Amino acid sequence: MIVRLDLNELERELDGEIQDFILEFANELVNQLKIEAPVGATGDLRRSIQIFRQGNGVIWLGTRIHYAHDVWKGTPPHTPDFDAIKVWARRKLGDEELAGPVYRSIQQSGTEPNDYVGRAVDAAIEQTT
Repeated sequence: MIVRLDLNELERELDGEIQDFILEFANELVNQLKIEAPVGATGDLRRSIQIFRQGNGVIWLGTRIHYAHDVWKGTPPHTPDFDAIKVWARRKLGDEELAGPVYRSIQQSGTEPNDYVGRAVDAAIEQTT
């Protein structure tokens, strides 16, 4: 007995299904990222997550918010923008006076990571399998 498997034909037949699955997964991942991303003081991070399409079968998704990676991975000690911390403290903590302690804490300890991306990937996998 001889069995012939034409891998080129299989690839042609599955190509559309694979692309459909990847697009479905990308959409689900964007939805889960929007669920898992912290709201922060403005909600800008959550609202900014989207799919960016490019040619050649490549799909990019994410955000153009510059601090998204810092929220995800955390930061080492650094000097943040004090005015931005005041706005955050007023909106998130209800008291602009708390900006000073938050500012000093970031200078001394940095910020803790929030693995919203990992949680979103896990949830997207669960939803699409």
